[in-house]
Amino acid sequence: MNASPCAPSAGPRMRLFALDWLRGVAVLVMVECHVFNALLAAEHRSTRWFAALNWLNGLVAPAFLFVSGGVIGYNLQNRWPDIVSFGAAWRRLWRRIGQIFIVAYLLHLPTPLFWQFFGPRGPHLVALWTKMDILQCVFGSLAILLLLVPLTRAPRPHALVCLALGVLAATSVSAVGRWAPAVSAPGWLMDYLWPTGVGKFPLVPWIAFPALGVWLGRSIFSQSSMMVQCARSLLAGVVFLSVAPFVTDAEPYGAGFVFERMGWVLVGLAACCWIQKPARGTRWVLEFGQLSLWSYTVHLIIVYGSAITLGLDSLPRLVTWLVRLRQPDAPAVTGFSVPVTLFWLAAVLVVTGYVVRWRAKSLQRKAK
Repeated sequence: MNASPCAPSAGPRMRLFALDWLRGVAVLVMVECHVFNALLAAEHRSTRWFAALNWLNGLVAPAFLFVSGGVIGYNLQNRWPDIVSFGAAWRRLWRRIGQIFIVAYLLHLPTPLFWQFFGPRGPHLVALWTKMDILQCVFGSLAILLLLVPLTRAPRPHALVCLALGVLAATSVSAVGRWAPAVSAPGWLMDYLWPTGVGKFPLVPWIAFPALGVWLGRSIFSQSSMMVQCARSLLAGVVFLSVAPFVTDAEPYGAGFVFERMGWVLVGLAACCWIQKPARGTRWVLEFGQLSLWSYTVHLIIVYGSAITLGLDSLPRLVTWLVRLRQPDAPAVTGFSVPVTLFWLAAVLVVTGYVVRWRAKSLQRKAK
């Protein structure tokens, strides 16, 4: 999730630009989602345009997870002998996965006052700190996919096992939902498998997206022709969308949900396959995709703050306090109008883009 895919030659890098574009667009939509959720007033959330926006926002997490699987699958294919022998590439991949793990839990740290974890609010703070969010899901998924390498011993069996794992994760939601509540295990550990507390992205069913991404990425990008890549991605998307209505599940995040979201993500990938070099003024979107861990971290701190800083989500409370200095009986401000929210969205994108551009130039200097 952190860096652009590595490849032994210029050809494979060009073929994976589509994944960077898809991830960059997903970052853009994710920033919009977080800013609107933090600042938009409640009266604007019942409109048709907001419902359509929510549908689009629902594709962000599947796109991120799918791209993570596609990138690691392609890297595994290009460096398989070194990875299967636990060489430098194996250690490099684990360092990248470890970075995601560290950032995931640092972002969730609810307070720098560590002794509060041992007080009356301790269990609640631990639940907030260890909840399953998208980065924890990326870490857990990629760790499992990488651990499958020494078991499968070859790229093709590994891709097929990932395909089976993805289908199993998507179709076993109801079974896991009946089994998980009866298991006596620490909540933070069970959250990786099933949402026992405040977690939103347990491995069942969300690991299906990166697992299927390993198999689909290998199939779609095995040819360098842009037309072939686009056709394969679009065909796969149509297949998933066609199957989704027939695999309904009692659980809201069952196989139908996974297959429908996967279908639309693949349709989006087909569009991204047409894009090569960025047009004038769009490079920042590509950089968001290539340095997605940076863009994710920076914008999240701006919007929601951190253990030591406030975020934009505190603006309604601040405005309420300022208004009540003059009008003590004034109602609480719970959100802002669409133009005000769009202003803050633009501000977050500008600041995030500036930091990501600085990081991109820093990496370019190191590479030289």
